[in-house]
Amino acid sequence: MHHTGTQLLQSQRLLLRPFQLSDVDSCVNNWATDPATYRYLSQEPRTPQQVYDWLSTAKQAYANPETYYWAIVEKSSNQVVGEIFVDDFSSRNRWCELDWKVGQRVQGNGYATQAAGLVLDYLRNEVGFHRIQAKCCVENHASRRVMEKLGMVPEGVLHDFFLGKDGRWMDVVMYALLG
Repeated sequence: MHHTGTQLLQSQRLLLRPFQLSDVDSCVNNWATDPATYRYLSQEPRTPQQVYDWLSTAKQAYANPETYYWAIVEKSSNQVVGEIFVDDFSSRNRWCELDWKVGQRVQGNGYATQAAGLVLDYLRNEVGFHRIQAKCCVENHASRRVMEKLGMVPEGVLHDFFLGKDGRWMDVVMYALLG
């Protein structure tokens, strides 16, 4: 493993970069406070103050070469439209788990697939992860399509994994890409 932290990555339409405190308004307006972004998640949308507090500490987090956390920036508008990050990993076993959120305004434009593809390539080829996994609520068909487009394979369902906002226990499906 060669931990190199959050590096700049880009496609024709997206720039993936570290978050900055100056991203507060963009995050608040485009995804971080929108309940629709969190529809299939156990997390609640952030308040504007929580976004500010979180971004105030981002610079310190990026000092660690084991931090993999990108702002998804739409090049045409220069707006942060989501986030993509590694939220758990094992260097010894060379696996990690990828997670993302993309704002409702840009959903359906292929941004999640593009961003995840860039990060998958980076994590495999530059960092050296062997297994990259991701999971989503079984009902989240859009995220499932993203994972399948990336070549990730469904491995199984984790039943009653979290308590949904509507009071129902939610199942999640685990996907992975090996090698």
